[in-house]
Amino acid sequence: MSNHHCVDYNVLRQQLLAKRKMIPVSKRDMDSQRLCSLLWDYCEQHFKPQLLIAAFWPIGHEIDIKPLLFKLDQAGFHIILPKVLEKDAPLHFFRWTSQSPMTVGHFNIPEPLTSEEIHLTPDIVFTPLVGFTRQGDRLGYGKGYYDRTLAKWIARGQDPLTIGLSWDEGLIEDSHYQAAEHDIPLKRILTPSGWVLY
Repeated sequence: MSNHHCVDYNVLRQQLLAKRKMIPVSKRDMDSQRLCSLLWDYCEQHFKPQLLIAAFWPIGHEIDIKPLLFKLDQAGFHIILPKVLEKDAPLHFFRWTSQSPMTVGHFNIPEPLTSEEIHLTPDIVFTPLVGFTRQGDRLGYGKGYYDRTLAKWIARGQDPLTIGLSWDEGLIEDSHYQAAEHDIPLKRILTPSGWVLY
């Protein structure tokens, strides 16, 4: 591949994060609500309560899925949230319910204040995205935690349904974009405008 086609992931990540930061608060609220309602409809149609969903607690300018998490918990889904227990290792997941007290962990990410670690592979994984392509490539924050975690599950012979959640603004327009070698493509991608990959 000729050099000028190589993507600088860090530059792209910074551009996408800047773009996301520019979304007006009112639009952010509306878009978050829209995405939550699309995802709720999807979960209701396709999944049985009792399924194990690995989710994330939104930080910074991420899409706010907290209302959805409360709704899923009340509907009987089992929600687990990640904790970073060691650097450069897969994530560890802990049980969360709408009653769970939260505390701030690594990278200032809120996490459940519990030692109840869940070792089962989740059925469904909601992953936060900085950027994405229509083919299912995911650009995260560059620390590799999700890639390592997915790789660990796949190595176990398990293959959860991964659903990437992003603002519409996260679409990577560069047609030369190539995912990094360790990137594991997502199976579904949802934005407030609807399913990008389904």
